[in-house]
Amino acid sequence: MKRRGSQRIASVALLAASALLLAVVAWLWLARSPAGENEAAPTSGKAESAETRRNGAKAKTDRPAGEKAVAEDGGDSNASSTAAADDEQPSPPEPETEEDREEKLVNAFDELTDKWREPANAVTESDIARFHEQFGKVPKSRKEECLQRALNLVPDENAMLLVGILLDKEQPKEMLELVFNDVLNRDETVKQPILRELFKDKEHPCWADVAWILDVTGELPAKKK
Repeated sequence: MKRRGSQRIASVALLAASALLLAVVAWLWLARSPAGENEAAPTSGKAESAETRRNGAKAKTDRPAGEKAVAEDGGDSNASSTAAADDEQPSPPEPETEEDREEKLVNAFDELTDKWREPANAVTESDIARFHEQFGKVPKSRKEECLQRALNLVPDENAMLLVGILLDKEQPKEMLELVFNDVLNRDETVKQPILRELFKDKEHPCWADVAWILDVTGELPAKKK
């Protein structure tokens, strides 16, 4: 009797173990079934959607390095083109200063002087008037240097050019004395006609000196009775 009871208990335990094993197998099968996969899929899809959105946002904000370089190079090229265009445009002329105008007048008189550096056939009254007029345009501060240059360059044959300046009593006394002293050192054929012309004007600042020189040399014109 005892042996049969033990066998029955063993059979029941075996059945219970078999049932438990079947239950475990069934649970594992259900866990791996399509339904289980479908239940996990939404979570994975949500994760992928979030990741896709993050990647898309990053793609919008972060341009490729090559694209950035092209954009930056394009900006540099535009800036360089603009700068080059500015450089090509001619700059407006600077306004003429008072010094510039004075220099032009000085150069004009010097150029006229240079034309008479070589002996000419004859100096006409028109030449004398033009030389005198051009000298009158020279700025006061530059007159002495221009006149001194002319006295050094104009030969005896053209010295009559200086008569217009010498006979102009409105010229500063120092200018008249420069020309007068130069005439005294010229050839007699040049000096005498000029001195006699000066002697005619008693109001001239150099008249007294002219009268004395002509008196000493015995060339003083005789007084009219």
